[in-house]
Amino acid sequence: MSLRRSLLAVAVLLGSSLSLGARESISLVSDYALSPDGQRLVFVWVGDLWTVDSRGGEATRLTVNDAEDYAPCFSPDGSEIAFVSTRNEGRQLFTMPVEGGTPTQHTFHSEGVYLEEYGPKGDAFLVRAVRDHFWRDPSRFFRVERGGKTADQLLFDAAGADGRLSPDGKSLLFSREGTNWFRKGYEGSQASQIWLYELETGTFREVLADDLGFRHPRWKPDGSGFYYTGRQSGSFNLWECDIDGTDRRQLTDFDDDSVHRPEVSRNGEVIVFSQLFDLYRFEPGSGRPPRRIEIYQDGEPLAPELVRRNLTSADEVAFTDDGLEIAFVAGGDVWVMDTELREPRRITSTPEEERDPVFSADGEQLYFVSDADGQCDIWRAERKRSDSYWWQNEEFRLERWTRDPAVESNLECVPNAKQLAFVRGRGDLVLRNIEDGAEQTLLTSWNAPDYTFSPDGKWVAYAVDDNDFNRDIWIEPIDGSRPPFNLSVHPDNDRGPSWSPDGRKLAWTGRRADDETDIYYVYLRSEDDEEDSRDRRLEKALEKMKKGRKPAKGAKPKGDDARPDAASKKDGAPSAKQEPAKDNSAKSDESKNDDAEEKKDEKKEDAASGTVIDFEGIHERIRQISISDSWESSLLWIEDDKLVFDATINGDSGSYSVEFPDQLSPKKFSSTRVRGAAVLKGAKSLGLVNRGQPALLSFAAKLQSFAFTAHQAIDPRTRYRIGFDQAWRAMRDGFYDDRLGNRNWDAIRAKYGTAAEDAIDDDAFARVVQLMLGELNGSHLGFSNRGGPRGGRDDQQWTEVTAHLGLRFDREYLGPGWKVRDVVLGGPTSEVDSRVEPGEIVLAVDGVSVDPSLPVHRVLNGLPDRDIQLRVRSTSGDERDVTLRPTSYGEIRRLLYDEWVTHNERRVEELSEGRLGYLHIRGMNWSSFLKFELELYRVGHGKDGLVIDVRANGGGSTADHLLTALTQPRHAITVPRGGGPGYPQDRRVYASWTKPIVVLCDQDSFSNAEIFAHAIKTLGRGKLVGQPTAGGVISTGGARILDLGFLRMPFRGWFLLDGEDMELNGAMPDVRVEREPGDWPAGRDPQLATAVSVLLEDVATWKARPEPVLRKASERRDVPVREVRRARF
Repeated sequence: MSLRRSLLAVAVLLGSSLSLGARESISLVSDYALSPDGQRLVFVWVGDLWTVDSRGGEATRLTVNDAEDYAPCFSPDGSEIAFVSTRNEGRQLFTMPVEGGTPTQHTFHSEGVYLEEYGPKGDAFLVRAVRDHFWRDPSRFFRVERGGKTADQLLFDAAGADGRLSPDGKSLLFSREGTNWFRKGYEGSQASQIWLYELETGTFREVLADDLGFRHPRWKPDGSGFYYTGRQSGSFNLWECDIDGTDRRQLTDFDDDSVHRPEVSRNGEVIVFSQLFDLYRFEPGSGRPPRRIEIYQDGEPLAPELVRRNLTSADEVAFTDDGLEIAFVAGGDVWVMDTELREPRRITSTPEEERDPVFSADGEQLYFVSDADGQCDIWRAERKRSDSYWWQNEEFRLERWTRDPAVESNLECVPNAKQLAFVRGRGDLVLRNIEDGAEQTLLTSWNAPDYTFSPDGKWVAYAVDDNDFNRDIWIEPIDGSRPPFNLSVHPDNDRGPSWSPDGRKLAWTGRRADDETDIYYVYLRSEDDEEDSRDRRLEKALEKMKKGRKPAKGAKPKGDDARPDAASKKDGAPSAKQEPAKDNSAKSDESKNDDAEEKKDEKKEDAASGTVIDFEGIHERIRQISISDSWESSLLWIEDDKLVFDATINGDSGSYSVEFPDQLSPKKFSSTRVRGAAVLKGAKSLGLVNRGQPALLSFAAKLQSFAFTAHQAIDPRTRYRIGFDQAWRAMRDGFYDDRLGNRNWDAIRAKYGTAAEDAIDDDAFARVVQLMLGELNGSHLGFSNRGGPRGGRDDQQWTEVTAHLGLRFDREYLGPGWKVRDVVLGGPTSEVDSRVEPGEIVLAVDGVSVDPSLPVHRVLNGLPDRDIQLRVRSTSGDERDVTLRPTSYGEIRRLLYDEWVTHNERRVEELSEGRLGYLHIRGMNWSSFLKFELELYRVGHGKDGLVIDVRANGGGSTADHLLTALTQPRHAITVPRGGGPGYPQDRRVYASWTKPIVVLCDQDSFSNAEIFAHAIKTLGRGKLVGQPTAGGVISTGGARILDLGFLRMPFRGWFLLDGEDMELNGAMPDVRVEREPGDWPAGRDPQLATAVSVLLEDVATWKARPEPVLRKASERRDVPVREVRRARF
């Protein structure tokens, strides 16, 4: 549900004031269409349908409901409007009278449809729908009859978008490929093309194609040509051409922002298109330029001026050390409350976001980060009435504590010091004096460190990445008396250092084998590490004797019964401390208190001496706590010797603990995870957020949560302004290219900021952010708003699903029944007990007779989990009943991928006469890599070469693992007694392949798949065949934008060894081969056939190379052994 819409409902219920009768401007409409005469316009705004004069004016609302209505279209006679809606099961097609009224539903398949247009005669619709035709790009064009009474007619078995039927209904123009609609300036193999399909002949023809792109084909009324948008003049503008794509003429001349989605009236007199935030009206042949259409509505404004909401969930929390007062962030503001009344007091009331709250050590100040006034700084809050508790105050003194353009984050108070630590900018670790504001930069870095301070505040330990993205643990004195010291010094990542309360141990997590993370720790004092288990048991024994028995007069411990100190251990001389005499009787309260005071004194003595680090031999003192099949994180010391952490052990998720030095097997601490928790010594608890509520998890593992309700009023316009600024700033500070696509980023803020603030709902806001991102002309960019389809369904309701039988039927068969074209391997009808064979005929489903004209939803819609009975006629004429549990269309598409790979394997086997193997890498992820490693042996065994396919591979991160398997150095040959030449596979990192390869790539090879393709060329490992890759190579992360959505953040560029950026620079094949629409679904693959031919040539060259003659030492007869020995000297 769009948040703006839900907020409106809340505002109305709570009596928010609305300015009734005010004129409300309408912009950022998403879908629209023209009436046949070009005089009326139907469009989508706030998820509903509206109409307006195509010249502009007051709009009339046609639909009002909680569902999403979109993709409207006028009928050819102008009497009705068709559209797609989520108001019933899935995304279905409806029609209603042009003046509004009760909609009539025409489609019922649970996979849904997208409406392209009415058919030329108005008796049917052209729709796009995803069914079971292929695993990749499964969307297809269908002709759908009114009322859904007959089966949908597939136009052709190939992917396409933006289809339009010719006025005579004999041809279809459509677009193929393409990048994000909002991206500016893309040039490459993914650029969209315009194709023509002749329905009578079943032939395809490419009409317009280049590396810049052609979109949105729209027929002229006489069918002699069409309009389209093209980027040949810089941005996408409106053009026209004849049916062959010749005689092109540019009709608009927008320099920067593109023309999107032109819609042409059936009489050809009016064209409406979108440009930036508005719609424009253009009259071809009039000689007049396009005119912006001003649209408004005079009813009750849909944008509430103020929305009041109840907040019951916290994003972040900070406790005072005694655990009695809580500061938390909810709704972007900072609040305080106690743990009993739990009546939140609001500290900040800014439209901007606050975060990272932390109390000072004495609880007198509260620090936090705020974006107030458009600049991120640290602020300090104090109670106005200092003699009252935080939660008793209603007013607070607020001070902007830092004032610089850089972003601050990760606040932490330094122990035993009047300093606050924080990260500034991308990763500088800064200390700031609380009293005078003096600053000290401890670390200058391009990435944010994880950091912790020693208990005495004199040392800092941090984890930070180097330029190779290897994260190590470093130790550095605050006073700068010695340079930073790399403690972990390991090529795998280490992170999350945590200092024990006594200052004698440091623990962190590190990856050493595969992706598994373990705990590592070090005793900072060498003497602590030298103490062995018997020493510790002896100490406990003496402590026990000391408490319970007086030693014999004059008696001294001797020999091995003595506890050696550190010095005696070094020179081997035994020594022991003389223990004072004690009474044998039970320990009195006074003596217990004396012992307690003695322990306190020992602690004070340690603290007074400060943290001691013996750097000599410290790397050798690093120890590991390995817990199999578990990834430990969030290390926290709750006592000097007790470490708590998050893990999932044997499937049991939660927090666990180990106790030093001898109880290092993990024990379940709590079902509550401790990520983000802070140690509260005074409260003997961990302060954290648990399921949105502030909570205390005591050192005894008892959990207390503190529910609350805070009341907040927000201005939606301001919320969108702040959200846009946050997204704009995130890209300014985080995008990998500091040139920001050669754009003036301040000017970009001014260009889009007002439109974002005026957005009517979350969808419109997302559209503005996407337009801003398009200015960067980068891959891996996008913004996804947090909402979904409006009108969420009750969890107690179930939805009808169109079942799939695992069968695909012959479209040419006329009946009776459905003739089976093929059985999907792995589907329900490929099993022994429910087997159906190709060529057999399904006569009935659950007793209902079927034929090719019957829509499948009539007999296959129903409960998701149910049995279905088929009446089947075999090829010999026998009939039988088959009972099966059907599957989903999504699962069938997954199985079709497996069939496609099997088909390619067989095809390569045939074309190469058994000499080559084939494997496809679906994604650059770990599961695909493990499959690849397995298939190197399964597919490659006994073969001379491998066809490696990364087409339609969207990327990931495993290119280097693949290359390790394919480029292992070949330095030796082994021969066992009685065996042949080879090499021990267990000596290699992965299963490897040293014979020839060829790599297939195409325009849908993306990101890490492109890195792999580039590497194959750079290393000379093999040839590339196919099409240039997309040119979309940037490592990406992301950032949350308020509660509005998620922003993708490309932060790391990838460059070839010649210095060229891989972004907008796809890997170029050695042999280019086109693939036409419908090739893959039809079993045709000219790229694969070419790859086989290229590889066979390389194999022939490889096999013709001279092979070494293996000669044993005993076969060196030409050199006497004695002379060989002399030669060695």
